Amino acid sequence: MSADPELSAASVQTPAQGRSEDIRAALWLGLALFFFYLLTTSGHLPYGDEAHYPIVAENLLTRGRPFLTEQTLRQTNGQSQSLVTYSRLPLGQSLLILPFAAVEIMTNEVLPAALSFIPHLVINSLPAAEAAAICALLFLLIRLTGRFQPELYLSPGAAMAGTLTMALATQMWPSSRTLFADTSAAFLLTLAIYSLVRFRYENAGVGWVQLAAWAAALAVLCKYVFILTAPALAAYGLWAVIERKKKTATSDPSLLYLIWLAALPFILVAVTQLWFNYLRYDSIWLSGYHERREGELGFATPLLVGLYGILLSSGRSLFLYSPPCLLAFFGARKFLTWARAETALIAGVSLPLLFTYAKWWAWDGGWEWGNRFHLFLIPLLMWLSAPAWRWMDEKLVPTVVRRTYQISLALLLALSVYVQALGLLIHPATYWKLAGKEVPLVVLERGYEKGVWEIRDDMFLAHFVPEFSPLAAHHWLVWATWNQSRLDEATLAAGAPWVSLNAKWAPKNVRPYLGFDLWFLRAWPQEEKSTAYAIVAEVLLAILASLCAIKLSFLIRRSP
Repeated sequence: MSADPELSAASVQTPAQGRSEDIRAALWLGLALFFFYLLTTSGHLPYGDEAHYPIVAENLLTRGRPFLTEQTLRQTNGQSQSLVTYSRLPLGQSLLILPFAAVEIMTNEVLPAALSFIPHLVINSLPAAEAAAICALLFLLIRLTGRFQPELYLSPGAAMAGTLTMALATQMWPSSRTLFADTSAAFLLTLAIYSLVRFRYENAGVGWVQLAAWAAALAVLCKYVFILTAPALAAYGLWAVIERKKKTATSDPSLLYLIWLAALPFILVAVTQLWFNYLRYDSIWLSGYHERREGELGFATPLLVGLYGILLSSGRSLFLYSPPCLLAFFGARKFLTWARAETALIAGVSLPLLFTYAKWWAWDGGWEWGNRFHLFLIPLLMWLSAPAWRWMDEKLVPTVVRRTYQISLALLLALSVYVQALGLLIHPATYWKLAGKEVPLVVLERGYEKGVWEIRDDMFLAHFVPEFSPLAAHHWLVWATWNQSRLDEATLAAGAPWVSLNAKWAPKNVRPYLGFDLWFLRAWPQEEKSTAYAIVAEVLLAILASLCAIKLSFLIRRSP
């Protein structure tokens, strides 16, 4: 299909054109999504590894040390001994939580019980803000590449359509409700990529190189494995510097100085992490992943098994939990043709992480919705999909073809939004707890024991058998919650998807696991004032999100 000549002519812009409008639109988009994500945030407190981060942050603020727990033990001689334990997880996420934890502590101390939901919203503001920021950065990336590569140009409306698709129809939405470090690492990596692309295309100042380096280094402090993205980021940044020096007589500092600026954040992050290692284990070389199954199994998963699980399995496939990512296959060829350097950058940061996670014993990401390890891939795949959205701007597309595109996109979005609703309405741990208690086949009753029962994957049915998939289970739990007042226990249990395989596997107790996981439905202090205040807060967030969306709509309609 040939591009519309009017579109191609309009898309050739000077570097300065459209920049401020795009930034303004991205800001209002981020604010609208932040309030919306907070409006739909989880009603559960952090659990498992997720709970470590705010605890460490609060102890760092109140006690001056990043420990997890502290106990005072009485010895036989009457003296007391302090027993301190530390989290095995990296320090980065706890450091990012610090300002939110400070506000949470203050609100907990001064607010009455009727407003006890506010500290919960405060701490959940971090992932909501990060997910919203990732979406805003995607919009800026699409518009930035389009301004300098006419064949990749998308109008503000088409770029916003692609961005909102990621915001509401991929795992980005459910991930805005958790405190896992994966959301932070995804945000920081996206920020690093945007900074380098802007540095290249707009001849921006070296401050963007510094920002990219700091973002990449902090991503490593959140998730060690993100050190694997550093070579690709460094290669792209180095190439951009050399390209600029060849094309124009810039006043950039020397290459050696730029390398030092980029290396400094990584040096400081390394020193911080080594100090934290020594504090925890009296050794700078023990990072926390030498304990339990992490140290005993490590990278034990066969590569093809991990890749199949990540990309194609019925329980954890990236494309099942984020179907719009499939659009990357329709845009990648054109993206490669016109943005080879950016395609290489995407491949350079994605493939090492993909293959490394595929080898990890817990490639699935644990008791969480979808596969949180690969949240970073979603904005990159949606960026690759940008050419697949050009039909929205091309006036010469035949009516039948346009209508086919519209219907196909509507069906894809409806399915994708429903998938995200399943992850929003039911807390991820609900299924795993129910299965472990009622259907031990799903979460094996006999867990891993070194030297005795060294099973690598104790949830393989949920990962690879469709009837046990969390998608099927959450669909059933939503149905059961909705019908719990009019159906008896046996009828609710019979609806479990795995019962079709064997009727004897029907759970005996279903009702204790039912309930929708939205903060304003959670069992806060059941006082009339608390309910009223929660409704007011809910309405206020909805109004703020709506006002920002209206402002955003005005900006998009006004854009050329």
